[in-house]
Amino acid sequence: MALDPIELQVIYSRLQEAGATMENQLFHSGYSPILRESFDGSAAVLTRDGGVVSGTGAPIHLFPYFYIARAVMTRWGDRLSPGDSFLVNDPYLSGNFHVPDTAIVTPFFHEGQLVAFCASIAHKPDLGGIVPGSSGASAREIYHEGLLFPAVRYWSAAGVAEDIEAMIHRNSRSPKDVVGDLRAQVGCTRVGCSRLEELFADYGAAQMTEAFEALITGTEGRVREGLAAWPDGEAEAEAWLDNDGVDLDKPIRMAVRVEKRGDRITFDYSASDPQTRGPVNLRPQSAETAAALALISFIDASIPLNDGCRRAIDFVNPEGRITHASHPRPINNYYPSMHLLYCCVQKALANFAPQKAVAPAGLGVGGCLIAYARSRAGKLGVQYELMTPSLGGTPRGDGSFAVLPMSQITPSQPIEILESEYPVEVIGFEPLTDSAGAGRHRGGSGYARTYRVLEDASFSVRMAQFKNGSWGVVGGDAPNRARCVLNPGTPQEEQLPPLATRDLKAGDVIRMELAGGGGFGDPRERDPDLVAADVRDGLVSPQAARAVYGADGG
Repeated sequence: MALDPIELQVIYSRLQEAGATMENQLFHSGYSPILRESFDGSAAVLTRDGGVVSGTGAPIHLFPYFYIARAVMTRWGDRLSPGDSFLVNDPYLSGNFHVPDTAIVTPFFHEGQLVAFCASIAHKPDLGGIVPGSSGASAREIYHEGLLFPAVRYWSAAGVAEDIEAMIHRNSRSPKDVVGDLRAQVGCTRVGCSRLEELFADYGAAQMTEAFEALITGTEGRVREGLAAWPDGEAEAEAWLDNDGVDLDKPIRMAVRVEKRGDRITFDYSASDPQTRGPVNLRPQSAETAAALALISFIDASIPLNDGCRRAIDFVNPEGRITHASHPRPINNYYPSMHLLYCCVQKALANFAPQKAVAPAGLGVGGCLIAYARSRAGKLGVQYELMTPSLGGTPRGDGSFAVLPMSQITPSQPIEILESEYPVEVIGFEPLTDSAGAGRHRGGSGYARTYRVLEDASFSVRMAQFKNGSWGVVGGDAPNRARCVLNPGTPQEEQLPPLATRDLKAGDVIRMELAGGGGFGDPRERDPDLVAADVRDGLVSPQAARAVYGADGG
């Protein structure tokens, strides 16, 4: 018997509450700043086949859960038991984007039968590898990027697997943070299972299974309905990575061909360049997520992100491309490549729905890693920060300042937290004048974040697009480009490439300049009052106000 729509909505609301509780548990129980301050994590409820029913946290994580759950089922089959929690992070066996994105999967049993999973993904500050943070420019194979866990039983009814934790302690530069985060993930999935126990007790396994499928089918229907409203046709787009960190003068082409027919769409990456020696490659789960999120942003951003999204999408992605790396190619700097691919797909989709076109966020996303022999606690510590640009202008308004594209929930870590946990002084954090792409709706402004290390340290930058920056749309202008400078304004000044590792001495200064978003529309159509406000706020110079916007510069 079909579920009553009101009952289905009640079940959905209770699943959402379960997800919110899991998320709260994860972010408030995590140890590392990248989890508890930057919220680089997520939690989800999955069907017994691994399809996402509902989830919360970083949106980019919600598509790979399918592959992560399948990795657990492939390895363990019918040996899953109540009380189990599995640890998996191998991007070549599972759905993890790169090694630090570690997943915990907890099967949920009702009346002795496996009926669902609760799962969590969270970025770890260090899992070994050749540089602190496990994400190094010099990685040439996946084995350089840290410990690989092929769906191991981390927890059982008897408790934690002490041998696995002992291995982590001996192979991580931040073992307390890593183990604390893993236990937070186990805890949040078990909270999720307790919420499912209440739901299954109230409705029964048959009705809950039916509800799961109805929610997934509902998302599928909304995606298909949105696609059916677009004209049939084909479109292509391309974008260029600066390089792979090895061949510094060789840009890398990322290309997509989109074919839309009826209520289905195909993304073809065949024309992208071959996989690289450096760590900028993508696994298929990353390439698929980039396209799926771009598609949802064009159809309707309110569509629930669950397994129904993938049912209307086909992919052509031959192995050996940068979009489908083959084992054991390095992939640790996946995010800039994935974001560029996302922007490339959005550029192609604008041909089908031009009214939904948005300017891309500032390119140059990535991470900043500083390792100290002694943190404020007196132990080796790894400061791992996400480098967050600003979003591009849209048909409705200006781009947001300092928001991570695609994820859009991961903020910069608070200065107070950094300075209290690591021997570092943040000596500057301010917007950059004239860094936003000009337009009727300008992009969010770029900004600089400047650090002085107070002890000797190892520094790694893992970013991209210092040469090939973002762009504007519908007549909008491009923003500034990202860059990283060591000891600016001194005889020791060095402009670093996007992928680099350097040893620092106490007193050295790092200046990270993040890119603004692209502009939307002709800058001379911008409201003069808004231009004047930007000049007063220091976001636009008087000279640019006159020359670019044709407005009184004040």
